[in-house]
Amino acid sequence: MSKLAILGGEKSVKKSLNELSVKVVPGKAYDTIRGMLDRNEISMSPVVNSFEKRYAEYIGVPYSLCVCNGTTAIQAGLFAVGVGDGDEVIVPSYTFWATVGPVVANGAIPVFADVDENTYNLSAKTIKQCITKKTKAIVLVHVWGNPCNMDEIMALAKEYKLKVIEDCSHAHGAMYKGKKVGSIGDVGCFSLQGSKVLPAGEGGILVTSNKEYYDRAVSLGHYERCIKLSEDSLYRRYMLTGYGYKHRINPLAAAIADANLDRLDELNKIRNDNARYFEELVKDIEFIKFQKEESGADKVYAYHYAEYTPEKFGNLKLATLLLALAKEGVVCGSCGYGRLHLSPLYTKDGPFANDYPFNTEAYNKRFKLNELPVTVKLADRTFMAAPRFETANKEDIEQYAKAYHKIKDNLEELINYEKQQKIEDHIVNDGRSINYVKG
Repeated sequence: MSKLAILGGEKSVKKSLNELSVKVVPGKAYDTIRGMLDRNEISMSPVVNSFEKRYAEYIGVPYSLCVCNGTTAIQAGLFAVGVGDGDEVIVPSYTFWATVGPVVANGAIPVFADVDENTYNLSAKTIKQCITKKTKAIVLVHVWGNPCNMDEIMALAKEYKLKVIEDCSHAHGAMYKGKKVGSIGDVGCFSLQGSKVLPAGEGGILVTSNKEYYDRAVSLGHYERCIKLSEDSLYRRYMLTGYGYKHRINPLAAAIADANLDRLDELNKIRNDNARYFEELVKDIEFIKFQKEESGADKVYAYHYAEYTPEKFGNLKLATLLLALAKEGVVCGSCGYGRLHLSPLYTKDGPFANDYPFNTEAYNKRFKLNELPVTVKLADRTFMAAPRFETANKEDIEQYAKAYHKIKDNLEELINYEKQQKIEDHIVNDGRSINYVKG
C-alpha cells in the first residue's frame, strides 16, 4: 500500500494547475489588440460588434449585447423582461452571488428555491413550490456547466406566464436537446470573466431572440446605441441618457473573448473527453458522486464538482479529505455555493430591511431558512474534485485517479491523522465559487 503524501509519502500528481491549463489569452488576441492600440480603440471599437454578431450566431439567436460583466448581463436581462419593484423572482441559493444580486438591483424580491440533489440545478418541481401571484421570472443556473431540464421548466413558465433568464456563466457551448443553452429561455446571460471557458478577463454578454428585450437591454446601459435602434423602437428616444447606467465592455476584453471563441468547441471537447475518462477511472470510489446529466443534455466540464458522502468513508471530514488530496498534488477545493439564502444581505437584519419585503417577518415565515434541505446538504458536501484537463494526456489523468485510490486505501491512516491534528470540518469560504486547498 502506497504511503500517503500527507504522511510523508511521494505525491501522486506531478503537474501543476498551470501545466494542465491552456493560456487564457490566445496569440490571435495579441495581434488584434496591437492593432486596436495603434488605432486608439481602447474605449469603443468595431471589434465589439463583430464579436457580438459571431456569438449570436454561435448560440443561435438574432441578438446579443456585450456588457461589462456577467452580473450586469443578468441585471440587464431582468430589466429586459420587465422585472421591477415588488416582483418576485425565483432563484437558487446553490449559485454564485451574482445570480441573485441583480434581482435586488432591479428592485425585485429574490425567492430561493431548492435544487435537485443529482443535477444541483433548479427543477420544475422545486420552482413550482415557490410560485405566487407576484412571481414574474425565474433565474436558473446551468451550474458547473450542467444544463437544467429546460423542457419541464419552460413548460412550467408557459403555464404560469413567467419569464426565464438563463444564467449560462459556466455553460458556454453546452447543449440541451440540440439547442445551445442561452437560446431556450427568454434571455441568456454569460460571464466572460477570466476563469470561464470563454474568458475575456472581465466581461459579459446577453443573448435573446426577442427584439424588444434586446432594445430594453440596450437602453439600460448603452445610451450611445439607442440612436441605432429601429425607428419604431420605444427605446430609441433614450439616446441622450439611456436609463442611467453605463454597461459597455472594454473592447480589449472583447478581442480576447473573440479569439477564444475560435477554439471554444475544440477545448470543450478536450475538457469533456478527459473529464469523462477521469470519472470512469474513479467510478468504483463510493464516497464521491458526480453530477448527473439530464436526458438530452450535453454538459460542459467548466468545473469538475462532486458530492462527498462521508458516511461511505468512515465519516472522515471533508476538510481532511481535501487536505490529503491537495498533498497528493490534486487541484481541489471547497465549494462556496449554497449559502446565499443565509446571507445577511437577504435576511431580516440585512441592509435592505426597511426597503424589501424579503426582510419582513411575513416573508421569512413563508420561506423559512431551513426549507432548502438539498441546497444545505450540497453546500456542505460538494467540492471541486479536479481541474479542467485542457493539456493533459492519459497519464496525467491516471495520476489523479491514482491519488483518489490511494486516499481510498488509507482510510484508517487518515482517520488517525484527523484525530491527531484535531482537524475541524469548518471550511471558511470567502464568496468564491472555488476555494482552493493548498498542498
